[in-house]
Amino acid sequence: MTKKLLIIEDDKVLNEMYALKFEKEWYEVESAYEGLDGVSKVASFNPDVILLDLMMPSMNGFETLEVIKSQTSSTCKIIIFTNIVDKEKINKAIEMWADDYLIKADTTPKVALEKVEAHLKEAELEKEEKGVKYIYPGVNHFRIKNPHGGEDIDVEINVKM
Repeated sequence: MTKKLLIIEDDKVLNEMYALKFEKEWYEVESAYEGLDGVSKVASFNPDVILLDLMMPSMNGFETLEVIKSQTSSTCKIIIFTNIVDKEKINKAIEMWADDYLIKADTTPKVALEKVEAHLKEAELEKEEKGVKYIYPGVNHFRIKNPHGGEDIDVEINVKM
């Protein structure tokens, strides 16, 4: 399965540098240079992880994060990617459902890759715990366990593609 990364970063050089690093690691990468474009790409690209800058023209990262979390069905991991080191803003981003926070000045592409990989692994574990499986071509049979415990199955689905 191809891993998908969306980079929402208005600095074109930085955006392209990180895109190149992740593409070399076999990621499918899309780039957006402002928040509104990023939100539209969330719907069409369906990323697994987003690197999201906070300081962008027209629609900042906080506004973008709020729209992604409240107006899309995306369950991707979102990592704030900024040079803002204000603890209050870091806490605000985490309270708004960001999964992590990277300071650009302290981060190399290798470190960002390691952080993204860790979040993807965490997402896989979360899906396994919930009984979520990917749909593959052919006949798929799913039994989704009760998320509140117990042995009862909440839903049983047969999908033929």
